Amino acid sequence: MSLQPNVIYEFDHYRLDVAERQLLRGDIAVPLQPKVFDLLCVLVEHQGHLLEKDELMQLIWPDVIVTEANLANNVSILRKTLCVNGERFVETVPKSGYRFIAPVRQVEKLNSTRIKLDDSSVEQTPNISRQRNRLGWWRWRKAMVIMLVILLLVGVVVTISYALASRPE
Repeated sequence: MSLQPNVIYEFDHYRLDVAERQLLRGDIAVPLQPKVFDLLCVLVEHQGHLLEKDELMQLIWPDVIVTEANLANNVSILRKTLCVNGERFVETVPKSGYRFIAPVRQVEKLNSTRIKLDDSSVEQTPNISRQRNRLGWWRWRKAMVIMLVILLLVGVVVTISYALASRPE
């Protein structure tokens, strides 16, 4: 199975829309961090097959060196997000890797606002776009805070340097 953007992937009560980068449980959007979403996509794409830890890290962080702890943390977050009433989706193969064990079904998208589920159609909720806007605002705010902290640190370093340079000997 190869993840296609014009297809919805269903497992249990979830729908994974790769093109929209959304995971829905019923009609409710399930928020996922970007790398956790990428992890879910890779696991769903290889459903039923073992993915070794090194392979997963290369697929999810292709240009970054990360440790197995990063992968284990993202798997843990994914499990906590998906786990309802003890349901299991991701199997750990000790000292090897992970396997997505839930059966996955592909459902073709009808258009951008409706998806076909068996014989019924379900409208996507308008809350999803509001959630995206809110997430974008939080990312922007976080970036501004980081920039402010950097500017303050630069100011402190310049002030200390000036004070030391102008000190009489």
